[in-house]
Amino acid sequence: MLETAEKAIMAARLADDKKAEEVVLLDVDGICMFTDSLVVCTGSSSLQLRAIVSNIREGMADAGAGKPLVDGMAGTTSWVVMDYGDVMIHVMDREAREYYRLESLWGDGRVVEWSPEEVAAGA
Repeated sequence: MLETAEKAIMAARLADDKKAEEVVLLDVDGICMFTDSLVVCTGSSSLQLRAIVSNIREGMADAGAGKPLVDGMAGTTSWVVMDYGDVMIHVMDREAREYYRLESLWGDGRVVEWSPEEVAAGA
């Protein structure tokens, strides 16, 4: 079973693999009651948003992280949330990202450095 940090870094790498922009990983353990880590990234089109979400879903399942609860995939959307319990992933278009400013909302969280160069297992 994957640890929280491993899942969050894997999700960031899987998003990066589909050219997501501004991929940020926040450790919100102890300041958030519903999750321990947030991954926030930007896609430039609805097609790219779907590709990012699909790559994360498939890669995480292949690594044994299970299936997430997903909100926002019906029709055209500007924001998809993938809930793995201890890790929540927000895939947003630029307008939604700028409007909601999740990094500011969770500004007390610690930004976690991660490296896009390693390929996630199963990706």
